[in-house]
Amino acid sequence: MKKIFTLIIFTYFIVSCNDIEKQIQGSWVVDQAYYDDEPVLWDLYTNSFDLKDNNICDLPPINRFSERSSEEVIGTWVTFKENGKSYIKINSTNSIFNRTFQIHNLRKVQDTVSWGYLLKMTISSDSLKMDCTKALYK
Repeated sequence: MKKIFTLIIFTYFIVSCNDIEKQIQGSWVVDQAYYDDEPVLWDLYTNSFDLKDNNICDLPPINRFSERSSEEVIGTWVTFKENGKSYIKINSTNSIFNRTFQIHNLRKVQDTVSWGYLLKMTISSDSLKMDCTKALYK
């Protein structure tokens, strides 16, 4: 009986983590970004990022006067759960995105312009908070 209960709990965690991963895959627009409560949206060359299904992500380069590095726009990502909270960990040389974020308020909302739906989330780390939106095409 104990083995069956353990198997059920283990399966639940795998399925719930995969559910979050599937929901957040795709192209996101950064609506707002704050680092230590200071706006940093203008520090990004573009305000979008893409979480691909192969756990590779395309990130916006940091808006600097120097030449853009291709390393800044490629990274890897993974989701995980810890203590009942969902997280996304991004590994990249991009100093803004290279961190672990807690996922807050992942929710589907009505898009009043197209009569479709949007997926919204807030991700935050120790010092960075971003409000993001993704269009749902289904």
